Amino acid sequence: MLKVGFVSLGCAKNQVDLERIAGSLSSESFLFTANPAVCDLMIINTCGFIRPAVEEAIEAILSMRSLIPSYAKLIVLGCMTERYKVELSEQNAALLPEIDFWAGVNEREKILDYILSLAANLKKGHEKNGRFLFNTPYYAYLKISDGCDNHCSYCTIPLIRGRLRSVSADELLSEAKQLVLSGAKEIILISQDSTKYGYDKSGCRHLPELLNNLALSYPDTYFRIMYLNPDGVTPELIAAVKKLPNVLRYFDIPVQHASDRILKRMNRRSDRAVIEKCFSMIRKELPDAFIRTTVIVGFPGETEEDFEELKTFLVEMKPDYAGFFAYSPEDGTPAVLMPDRTPDRTVRNRLKILQSLQKKNTMRRLKEMKKNEIICFAEKPNEDFGFILEGRAFFQAPEVDGMLYVTDGEAAFGHGPYRAKITKIAYPDIYVKLMGTI
Repeated sequence: MLKVGFVSLGCAKNQVDLERIAGSLSSESFLFTANPAVCDLMIINTCGFIRPAVEEAIEAILSMRSLIPSYAKLIVLGCMTERYKVELSEQNAALLPEIDFWAGVNEREKILDYILSLAANLKKGHEKNGRFLFNTPYYAYLKISDGCDNHCSYCTIPLIRGRLRSVSADELLSEAKQLVLSGAKEIILISQDSTKYGYDKSGCRHLPELLNNLALSYPDTYFRIMYLNPDGVTPELIAAVKKLPNVLRYFDIPVQHASDRILKRMNRRSDRAVIEKCFSMIRKELPDAFIRTTVIVGFPGETEEDFEELKTFLVEMKPDYAGFFAYSPEDGTPAVLMPDRTPDRTVRNRLKILQSLQKKNTMRRLKEMKKNEIICFAEKPNEDFGFILEGRAFFQAPEVDGMLYVTDGEAAFGHGPYRAKITKIAYPDIYVKLMGTI
């Protein structure tokens, strides 16, 4: 029996890819372990979207090589290896001799063949689309499509993942069934651009219909949608969220900027008017919904006037959550050739200003939520204080929106969901008292 370890870097979409590989290894032949020191095989799934992610991947490879036994094999896959496959093919021994085997983003069978070649008498287990969930199993990600046709000028995703490829609705319903049977109480729909689901296939259901079918097929499971572009948030989508009680009223809408001039240079499909219309429609139809967004700061040519528009946008549109990222010049993208780079010091200062403005938005909304009962999940005991449980409110997506800490009340029904009252806000986290199950 081979002992196998896993490291997943980057976004949830990468995690799903790695879960599928793990799900294809039979429990009779492979033992999964979190201890690198006993591994026969370590698999690292990398991100390569921006330069810091590539640097993190390389650091993880070097670090893991020193942690696993000398005889253990190190397999690396994912976006970084896909992006630099030519360099790795030609110079692997010189570039990263720590790697024993590597593969790109769509080469799961190649990886499985290599793993099985290390133990030729072992057979693949599990069904074709089986997965082994790495996170706490009360929630799971469902990747509805891969690739992207938007071609934003700063983005490497089309170079790495290729064109949009939607997964058929039948496959998604089947995979959702397996996730529900495995204990998932919340399924999170992910992709590069969820609003474009089905646009690449004639007669394919689009996102509102897919969401409707999933929610009605599994009425005891909650669904959350991530990665929505503003131009694709239609009245039909909002109506679907509004009528389906088990679809969480949470909209993750990356806008990336609020200046029309910069949005045009970014080759974004939405201008300021489209973005504001999108936010306004949600606020009108679903006033209790949470809106999360992301913004790129310091894009080439970003002036003080452009930055002022970003500030005004945050003040006027008041997203409930927001993430801010410094622009990263990436080889192969049109933006890397653009002049007028914003100085790093200016970018850092602008990031601090935006973060301060957004903190006020989030604090205001959390204080409003303190007035009423909220719904939450309990996840696990805190590592430092075992008597405190960690979890998430329905308005908190995994990894990005802060944590929930249970300091009073009993989690007598496993992960929940539970009714709770906020007792304290410690931005971006909240502390709650459990009031019972729902």
